Parts: sequence; structure tokens; C-alpha cells
Amino acid sequence: MKTLLITPPLLQPNTPYAATPLLTAWLRNNGHDAVQADLSIEFLLKLLSDSGIDALCRALENSPAASDAATFLASAAHYRDVVAEVILFLQDRSPASAKRLAKRGTLPEGAHLTRAYQQNEEFGWSFRGLDKHDRARHLCSLFLDDIAAAATHLDPLFEFSRYGETLSATLTDFRTLQDHLERTDASIFNLSAPKANIPNPIGWLASLTDSELQKHKPQLVAITVPFPGCLLGALSIARRIKRTHPEIRVALGGGYINTELRKLKDPAIFDSVDYVLLDSGMLPLLRIVEGVDPSQFVRTYVREDGLVKFYDCGETPPKHNALPPPIYDGLPMNCYIGLFEVLNPVTRLWSDGRWNKLVLAHGCCWHRCAFCDTSIDYIQRYDPARATVICDWIESVMAETGFNGFHFVDESLPPELLHQLCDEILRRCLCIEWWGNIRFEKKITKPLIAKMAAAGCIAVTGGLETCCDRTLQLMRKGITVEIAEQVCTDFADADILTHAYLMYGFPTQTLEETFQALEIVRHLMESGSLDSAYWHRFALTAHSEVARDPERFCITLLPEPLGSFARNEIPFEGHFDYDLDRVGEALRTAMYNYQHGTAFEMPVTDWLK
Repeated sequence: MKTLLITPPLLQPNTPYAATPLLTAWLRNNGHDAVQADLSIEFLLKLLSDSGIDALCRALENSPAASDAATFLASAAHYRDVVAEVILFLQDRSPASAKRLAKRGTLPEGAHLTRAYQQNEEFGWSFRGLDKHDRARHLCSLFLDDIAAAATHLDPLFEFSRYGETLSATLTDFRTLQDHLERTDASIFNLSAPKANIPNPIGWLASLTDSELQKHKPQLVAITVPFPGCLLGALSIARRIKRTHPEIRVALGGGYINTELRKLKDPAIFDSVDYVLLDSGMLPLLRIVEGVDPSQFVRTYVREDGLVKFYDCGETPPKHNALPPPIYDGLPMNCYIGLFEVLNPVTRLWSDGRWNKLVLAHGCCWHRCAFCDTSIDYIQRYDPARATVICDWIESVMAETGFNGFHFVDESLPPELLHQLCDEILRRCLCIEWWGNIRFEKKITKPLIAKMAAAGCIAVTGGLETCCDRTLQLMRKGITVEIAEQVCTDFADADILTHAYLMYGFPTQTLEETFQALEIVRHLMESGSLDSAYWHRFALTAHSEVARDPERFCITLLPEPLGSFARNEIPFEGHFDYDLDRVGEALRTAMYNYQHGTAFEMPVTDWLK
């Protein structure tokens, strides 16, 4: 059975998502014909072209949003004239354009570009000392943001990397999404259709899907859904396949499916797909490709007699160490677009640069954090590969892609494995740059950090969470503030950039503790021990220890909305001595200023005034 693996819109456009290269390699390694396509980047390249700008303008002119988009429409010719040059530059295919694109006046100025120039003048940044090339990347990225903003006049759900996320998040009832899909069917996702009921910026998706089906003629199409912002695009592709080629089987899998559809009961999704696969998807997909009897399926949902049925023969997942290296043929490796929207060297890593994504170990080496989905396979089942195998993967991927940058996308890079991996990288004299997620724990020692730097580590991310010893102990994080501060300082001394994930609104966390945490973060950033951070509001998830034992965390679970589709975030009630929305805004505002090198002298409590 020939399988086509698809990445749907919309994901970060700078590098391929990890799923299809891994699954394509897995199926081929097991003797099956598998190919892959990235319709996320293909769609963006359609939109971000001169013909795409023309189609967007026609749709805007024929929509009720025409007056709202008047500024963009007035500059349409300017956008159309420069967009091709911008894309080639951001694809690193026209570096000589940097000087021209960095000059003010070359690009039309929408709201994002205008705000950047105003802030630059207000703070006297000179774009924080960026050279011509990086200044041009920054301005070109904001130019694309202005195009995206124009598209939202047609569809408020549109974003470059999270299309429809607000619609798909906490989607207990599938009918909401189904109704949206049916309302947009009249346009068949065609921006140039002036009679569409809802002009939709996910234009061309139907024709892109048709093209891949014609090119590859698959019997099975497997679509990954890593995030809520990919679900709408994935189902749009699936519905197109079922409408035009009902004989082709369609499977859905990925991170969103694993987390939110573990209690799936609504059969309506099976109007668009035939299988919903849980966990890594490797064995579930392989058994479908092999054509086995459903009783031999692995962690797979199907519809039988109008009802959802779950099959799991209990087969053990493959050892991570035995997996083949990911392969990339079929993906347009020279066409990915690097974006540099925020003037911060760490946050830039997510959207800029060509990062080959690898997983060193399945699961989490700690898997104890009370707020985390520790009952789910992708966290709970810890299974590391050997350092020699990982370096074999690295060499294979570099030879195929031509890029030496790696993002290790583990839940947390295990310290023992890091020691071994760095030794092997240095032994083989591999010239690579890499970054990944770590825990700010005592095992991340100064000697290990020095070895990481020598082996090519340029940045790390990790959870400081509440940045308060009492709540860190309550959530079983396994770190202390003192140790975390030392680890951050040691990384800074080794010239390794550091980003921290922070949390507010954790059960029993007080306002005083929250501002104590902000003061610690302020000090770390002012001293150069921390380069960037982001505050997340605590969300109670169904698969966490907090949800299983709410009394220990002094919260009360509230009745959940009735539904038979997705289940992840759970409503709860707890006592807080502050307004969560107001404090969250204060924390984000403080962090925005700190990341731009300003307002360190301001008392942290003043952000709430």
C-alpha cells in the first residue's frame, strides 16, 4: 500500500516539521512505499507571491472587509512588486538583496513595520545593533506579518503558524468545527472565488491536495496534526480527498490527536477520515499499511456500524534506538522561509534558521511534574537512543539536507545522554550547531555545560515555572531556585543562550510569590544570565497529576462541558489573592520590556499599577 504523509497548514515556515520525515523513513525501513509532502510551506509560498497578493486583494475587494483593508489595498502594487524578492531573501537564496531591503522605503509600511520604526526611534535602538543582513531579515519578516494581518480581514482565524487555533482549542463538540468546514466548502478553499460564502485565506489547499494525489497516486494518506492550529487544515485536506478520491484511505495522528482525542466518541470525524491513530503512530500506521485485520490494529480508532471503536492489540512500540534516521526527499528544502520578527536572539530560533529536528529519547527522563501530561505515552515511556546511533542520524541527515543545524525536540534532554552525545560529537569532529530543552537541575553541571558548548550547543530552553521553591516542590519539579539560577549563570558564562518557561496561576501560588518570581527573572535578565522568557497561565489538563489529585492542590474540579470529541483542559476553581488576567498582562508587559533591554530599574510591583 503506497502511503502519502502530509504536513497540513500551518506550522512555522522555517524548517520541516519532524513527523513526516520520521514516519516516511520508518515505513520505508519496513519495506513499504512511502512519500511525503509539506502543504504548510506550499500554501504559504502560494499566498506570499505576486499572484497570491493579487488573489488576496480580489477577495478583499469583493468582501465586506474592503474598507477595513483600505490601507493594504492602496499599497497592493507595492506589496506585489517586492514580495518575490523578500521571499527569495528569506529563503537565503538572494543574500545580495540585504542592502536594498534594509533601506527604509523599499518595503510598504503596514502596521507592523510602522510600529517597528516608531519603537526604534523612541528607544534609540538602531535595531539593537543589527547588521544590514539581520536588519533586512527583521524588516522583511514584519512585511510578511502585514500581509498576514490583511488576510485576517477575510478570516480572523488566520495566522502564519496557528490557523484556526482558537476554533480548535478545547473543542468538546466536533459540530462547531464541522459547521465551519461546511460553510467554507462553497469556495473549495479558493481565494479567487468571489462568490464564496466565506472568503478564506487557506486558498489553493484543494488544488495543492489534488496535485499531490495526482503525482503520487497513494492508497493511504496520513496527515499529522501536531497542534490545534493544524486541525482545520488537516480536515480540509481530508475532506477534499474523500470528495474527489473516496477510495483513498485517510489517517490522522500527531500531538493534538494524542493529547486531546484519547476519549474520542464522536463518529462525525469519520466522515472525513478512516483512522485516528494515537501515540507515536509508527506501529498503528504500519499495521494499517500491512492490511491486517482490525483486531491486530495498534491504538487506532475507527467507525463501525456508526459508532467509534478503539482497537489496540497491545503490541510493544519499537525501541527508539532501533529507528532509522529521518529522510527528507519530497520536501522543498531550499524553499523554507526564515522569520525574524522579535529582536531577541533566543526567540528567533523558533522561526529562523534551518533546524533538522531530532528526538534523542522518547518520553521524558523526569516525567514527574504534577502539571504535565505524565500519564500519556509520549511523556511516560522513557526510551533513549545510544549516542553512537544519534550521531549516525546526525551524519545521515546532514548529508541529505546540507544543513548542520539541529533542534533536539525532546521533552527534556537527559544529562547522562548529553554527556555521552557530546563526547561522541567531539570524537567524530562533527561541525554542528544545536539547541534543545533541558531541566535546570543539579546534574547540569559546569563541566557538562562546557562540554555542550564545545560540541556545538548554542542555546537551551527550560522550565523555571513558578520560580518559587514552595510551589516547585508542590509540583514535583525536582529543581530549586538556587540551583536553577546557578545553571543559568553557567550557561551564560559558556556563551549559550537561555530561555525560560514561566508559569503563573498555579494552584496556591500567591501574588507575593508571583512578584518574587518576577524579581528573580528581572535580576537574571539584567545580569545577562537569562536571555528571554515567557509567562504561561497554568492550565489544568486531564492527563496530569493535579487533575487526578485535586485536593492535594487545594482546587475543586468543576463540571466539564458535555461533549464527545476533544478533552484536554479541565475547568477548576481555586483561591487566588489576585486577578489572574490582570497579573498575566503585567507579567507579559514586564517581560516584553526586559527582552528589549529596558525598565530593569522599575520595581516589579509597579507593573500591576
